[in-house]
Amino acid sequence: MLHNSLYIHIPFCARKCRYCDFNSIVSESKTVDLYLHAIEKELSALKSRYVFNTVYIGGGTPSILSEVQLEKLLRSVIRHIPSSEIREYTVEANPGTLTVNKIGLLKEYLVNRISLGVQSFQDRQLQFLGRIHSSNDAKNAFDSLRKAGFRNINIDLIFGCPEQSIEDWEKDLKTVVELNPAHISTYALTYEEGTLLTRDLDDSVIHKLDECVELEMYKTSMRYLARSGYNHYEISNFAKYGCECAHNHVYWKNIGYVGVGAGAYSFVDGIRASNEKDVFKYIDGINESKHMKSFSENLELSQYASETVVMSLRLRQGISNNEFYERFGYTIEDQFREQINRLAKDGLISYADERLKLTEKGLFVADTVMTEFI
Repeated sequence: MLHNSLYIHIPFCARKCRYCDFNSIVSESKTVDLYLHAIEKELSALKSRYVFNTVYIGGGTPSILSEVQLEKLLRSVIRHIPSSEIREYTVEANPGTLTVNKIGLLKEYLVNRISLGVQSFQDRQLQFLGRIHSSNDAKNAFDSLRKAGFRNINIDLIFGCPEQSIEDWEKDLKTVVELNPAHISTYALTYEEGTLLTRDLDDSVIHKLDECVELEMYKTSMRYLARSGYNHYEISNFAKYGCECAHNHVYWKNIGYVGVGAGAYSFVDGIRASNEKDVFKYIDGINESKHMKSFSENLELSQYASETVVMSLRLRQGISNNEFYERFGYTIEDQFREQINRLAKDGLISYADERLKLTEKGLFVADTVMTEFI
């Protein structure tokens, strides 16, 4: 029996945000009910095969489910997963769809961490992003979670929007620090193919923010949140002491996890696989007891090692040579000596005390540094 992390994908939203390229759809209640039945069947098949230390329900928007549907989902998890072993249980929520009754259900079914998709505390910015909530909705949702006894709350924020100023971003940071959540995630706006945002960019309806301004926003986050008592433990993530996201650490350290739901990925015993992405095909396949993996690959050791270095470099602490050796049977420099020497010479990484990690300079060009290890 393995200790792992479980991810459950809920692909439903009230409407598609302009920047979103996640596997999500706007759907009717009947489809949601059929999907939750399929989720339960897939969870049932995992029973007794795994012990999960972390559970993460993401999307989409899990809080879009009605109270009846949400309870059905949460009951399915507790029915099939030994709850005594779960130390971190996260559910993503949107301030526009989170009600007091839904918060009560989350508490009742042992959820102990909420990730709140705020994105901005300015209504103009929220409208641009296509969010359905207002700044006041976000503050009220946070207050309701606190009143219900949730202490471990993450707030997501986005910077780098067209026409957003550094002053705008500083206001968002000031507001989030005043709320005092346990965890804050700050993401630069990305332009993904096939999104409404990218279409508007291609049509010159909007224009990207200057990279220098975006970088200054990132540096502002680092300085402001550090002064406010948040540890910058991963490229985009800041946490109060002891409140780092245990579930996401599994991804960053490239350790095993199991995914349930349409399009969900699993990584077990060196084999990476994903479920059928189409919601309706996923439902039909589960009901017909078909093999629902649309993709599977067995990673070679060198590829596994390479991806582990890349993901671990997202963490400010990087990866230790001892940990790497225990997992792969050789040292980091055995495979990556040339890259380490070149990047260290450029001041982008440090390799001291048997630990490989990004320098602050490297942090600002992290994607470029990571491609060197692929």
